[in-house]
Amino acid sequence: MNILCITDISLYRAYLTKYFLSRDIQYRFLPLDIKNIVSVLANNEFNILLLQAQYLDFSYKEVINQLQDAGTSLNIPIVTLHAQSTSLSRLPENNEVIHVDRKSLVKALDDFKQRFEEQTTRSFPEKRRVLFADTSRTLHNVVKSALGHGFEVLYASDGMSAYQLFQENKINLILTGVHLPKMSGLELCRKIKEEAAGNYHPVIVLSSNDDPMAVDTAFNYGADDYLVKSFSPEMLADKVSEHLDAVERKRSHKVLVVDDSKLSRELIRNALLKVGLNVLTANDGQQGLAVALTEVPDIIITDIEMPVQNGYELCENIRSHPELEHSFILMMSSRNNPSDMKRAERLDVRRYFVKPFDVEKLQLVVEQLLAEGDRQYKLEYGYALESMKSLVAALEARDRYTQGHSARVCELSMRLARHVGLDNKALADLEIAANLHDIGKIGVRDAVLLKPDKLSDDEYALIQRHAIIGAEILKPIRSLKAIIPLIMLHHERWDGKGYPTFLSGEDIPLGARIIAIADAFDAMTSDRPYRKGMPISKALEIIEKEAGRQFCPFLGSKFIELISMLDTSMSFSDSTSTILTTT
Repeated sequence: MNILCITDISLYRAYLTKYFLSRDIQYRFLPLDIKNIVSVLANNEFNILLLQAQYLDFSYKEVINQLQDAGTSLNIPIVTLHAQSTSLSRLPENNEVIHVDRKSLVKALDDFKQRFEEQTTRSFPEKRRVLFADTSRTLHNVVKSALGHGFEVLYASDGMSAYQLFQENKINLILTGVHLPKMSGLELCRKIKEEAAGNYHPVIVLSSNDDPMAVDTAFNYGADDYLVKSFSPEMLADKVSEHLDAVERKRSHKVLVVDDSKLSRELIRNALLKVGLNVLTANDGQQGLAVALTEVPDIIITDIEMPVQNGYELCENIRSHPELEHSFILMMSSRNNPSDMKRAERLDVRRYFVKPFDVEKLQLVVEQLLAEGDRQYKLEYGYALESMKSLVAALEARDRYTQGHSARVCELSMRLARHVGLDNKALADLEIAANLHDIGKIGVRDAVLLKPDKLSDDEYALIQRHAIIGAEILKPIRSLKAIIPLIMLHHERWDGKGYPTFLSGEDIPLGARIIAIADAFDAMTSDRPYRKGMPISKALEIIEKEAGRQFCPFLGSKFIELISMLDTSMSFSDSTSTILTTT
């Protein structure tokens, strides 16, 4: 569920952010700027529009009227948040407005989330859909086998059929041969690239010809990659994953274009949309700064001469806000003066474009800067991860009974995740979260953590805080943002009786539900100072009994199925390596 929140009250934002994070709800905050709101609603898919009942100069009714006057079709539910107490009677069926206060807001959004989930046929991530166009049925079977059960492969034996499948289905990536009946693979590639405006679909050309001229021709038609048909299944799977991961990264990147010229703004916006980037716009420096502070874009492209606040003033304001320190700035102007370029350089502007300029060059610079940012992000990510793993290892080393617990939980979690078909991105997040799921225990004093006897109620309450502490430790590390909910919520229960937020059912993120089962299984089958580890068969009986209460019922049954396929003749502590390395 994705919610667009129009709010100018920081207290509301803080309250809503906490709620959204605990429910794994996608959200976006915007200030009250009708033009910007219209643009965002037109280019994004939101399920709910959340308004304040009253703004500084407008009521929510006036905001709705202004949006409709600007041509926005408000066909999504509208929720208005009141300062005074108000009760929620029912959810709207279409785009009626419902009125809530802070207390009834939680119930309303929980009910909305349940409704959206009931309308969704899948509880787990959809398989990614690959279109394969080639005359060889045998190669089709090779592709299906190489990509595995995380993908759905649609097959077409000619170019026209392939294009029809592309139009009728949500396709994530295209694999095409060159010599196809009715329409060649290269023509198919060009047609997809030219007509899929605003959407980016990677196209990988497959050919038996490794001539450099053939490769160049494919790239000139718009191909994103070229693979000779002697490829191995592993090579194909790696290529597909590489391009799909790049698509996800591009969609997560934000580029803000600030220019008072609508023509210039739209020209740049459309060029960047074609390569799959998330593009925001503003028509002056003041509006640009407001959007930048709300959205924290990766790149800001700004004109110099603008009303209200010019490009130099915008740059100075951006550099004065620590939250925007990682944003790259590009500047454009019709002025070709060395003094302007020097001033831009002093403001740490990465490139200065003189109008008119080649938009494709701008596009290339944007992609290069994003790649540079990704490299820096990965370095930070790697350093942070290794540091956190070292902390976890040091934490577990203090107690021989828990030594290696996180590594075992990680291996079990990954096996279960692959067994139910999670995609590569979800697997990568889960691997980190499972490794670090107990990092918050570093904030629990040793007298409680290492106590050999059963814990008192007060001591158990202290132990329970480790989920929140873990989230707080990792929160400042921007590269670990996606895994924080998995760590914070891995002790929630399916029936809502867990901690720390009492979430239930599918409100608990899938990764957290997976870690919960792996964590409990390892705890049950490992020795503790006050008891011996139980046999695997007994632990599986408990998981089966608790499926639908403590554990997700689907994951519980899949975990039992997974472990039952492995050797259960020894106690878990004796057969760890066998269980974790058996294919």
